[in-house]
Amino acid sequence: MKRTAILLAALLLTACAAPSADKPAAAQAISCPDSPIPTETFKAESASTEETVTLGRSACTPAPELMPVPAEARFRDKFADTPAYGERSYKSRSVDVTVKTYSVRDTYAKIVGYHVADIYVKDATQIRAAAAGGDFGMRYESPVREIAKNVGALIAIDGDTYARAKNSFVIRNGVLYRDTPIEDTDVCVLYRDGRMETKKWGTFTAKEIIDADPWQVWGFGPALLDENGHAVEIEHALSGHNPRAAIGYYEPGHYCFVIVDGRDHDWSEGMRLTALSRLMEDLGCKAAYNLDGGDSAQMYWNGEIISKSRNESRVISDIIYILPEE
Repeated sequence: MKRTAILLAALLLTACAAPSADKPAAAQAISCPDSPIPTETFKAESASTEETVTLGRSACTPAPELMPVPAEARFRDKFADTPAYGERSYKSRSVDVTVKTYSVRDTYAKIVGYHVADIYVKDATQIRAAAAGGDFGMRYESPVREIAKNVGALIAIDGDTYARAKNSFVIRNGVLYRDTPIEDTDVCVLYRDGRMETKKWGTFTAKEIIDADPWQVWGFGPALLDENGHAVEIEHALSGHNPRAAIGYYEPGHYCFVIVDGRDHDWSEGMRLTALSRLMEDLGCKAAYNLDGGDSAQMYWNGEIISKSRNESRVISDIIYILPEE
């Protein structure tokens, strides 16, 4: 009897120590109770800071997947304990926004004026959307300035004009309103965990996106960069020199809003979509998405439209915005 108990104990120890031949390697990364708990370190690379997170593995459990370092840690130097306004900047405990205006000649030798809002947030849900009339279930339209003022926005740009599409894929602020993507239209998805990606038509289903916990889904397009963050050639009926609006993504917690002015020969003639694609690559974005352009393309800052639109009273259905800290 004693010999049988010893044999059983030996077999149990062998089973714990030896990986099973029919299990994948990931399933074999298990620590036994008597072994020390291993640790792994993950370094988050950022232009502003580097954070090291040590993850301990519980005994006899698989090694956990490494999670992104929270924006609060990665961008600690971007935020401030006390909210502070500059002429075109704002810093608080959870938001950092700086707006700059540029005048250049684009790749087609056209003079172009554009505005870039560099945005850091602690939480991706601070990138919010608002509808004219306050309800994404309706089809109201109002000027950018009016919608932005109604929600108390710090900064805002026009959205995807969802109300003018018969069918559309609309998820705003985590709420699903419509699940019928427009045919032949790329979508842009901002997830709750801070990732943002564009998806080409034919490579996704609404259910796949819904199941991945999106915070916003926009449907206008096209996507401005390829999967490697490189510029693409874009040619279609509306690809010529026009005012433009775009949202860009660097990493979770870091984004940009871009407005290109146009139809003004003394200041800015607008930008072709291919040139906009190159601009978003030059800004360093990993993903970027074209929003409603033309006279709809406007940037609102702290009470005023700061981009140069021929028609600031142009009505649209929605905006993308950030609130100041209360």
